[in-house]
Amino acid sequence: MGNTRWLPLDSIAIKVKKGILPATQILLGGGVIGDGAGRVSDKIVKIPSKRAPLALKTILNDYEAHANEGEYHIDYYQRQGKPYFYELLKSLASTDNLVDSDFIDWGHDETFKTEIGVGECAGVTIDLVSTLLLESEERLASGTEAFEADAYSDSIYHSYSALVNTAKALLVSEGLKTNTQAGIIKDFDEKYPQAAHFNLENSFQETVYAMNENAPTKDFAQSYLTLAVKFVKDAFALREKNND
Repeated sequence: MGNTRWLPLDSIAIKVKKGILPATQILLGGGVIGDGAGRVSDKIVKIPSKRAPLALKTILNDYEAHANEGEYHIDYYQRQGKPYFYELLKSLASTDNLVDSDFIDWGHDETFKTEIGVGECAGVTIDLVSTLLLESEERLASGTEAFEADAYSDSIYHSYSALVNTAKALLVSEGLKTNTQAGIIKDFDEKYPQAAHFNLENSFQETVYAMNENAPTKDFAQSYLTLAVKFVKDAFALREKNND
């Protein structure tokens, strides 16, 4: 396959209804291209960590079936393009058919827990609000990956999730209940008037539900993602201000 790096990297997490499960970010297309030059890997998709071996098998089988004779994988990747590999691995990102073992990371016997390591040895468990905000950043990353793969509907969904998850984080910081997404959206407008902390052109409810009023075009997906990125950034700023 040549001097190419396509192995899963970056141990991260995915938030689902049953809790948090360890995840793996699939990176493809990076490697040495000659004369001292290299190519940076692309982020393709985030999948539950226990599906990494299946992702590897899928990538190898696809390469064996469709690569030209003597074609290195780095060249094969460039020829097929990022959207091709996103579609190839997209089904492995689904959380509709999880099993108990998906919530246990490789090399561990206990259910996965979100922690931030300090140095190489120590670790501290981060608080719920910070966890939610970090999850929002992960959803933005997924939204960006989907957008770059021309999967605009998926990108819009991830942006929506980031918006609602961030609103939930701020409501939790105020000790408010966050039982449903509809309740979160409604309560956020009541607790945080748009002019107070966020420069939204409309109410939070109108902003979030814009996804229902617009077709999943490239332009809307991009504007919705940009709005979500700014909203999450403003939420972090407000969190820091309140903690000072």
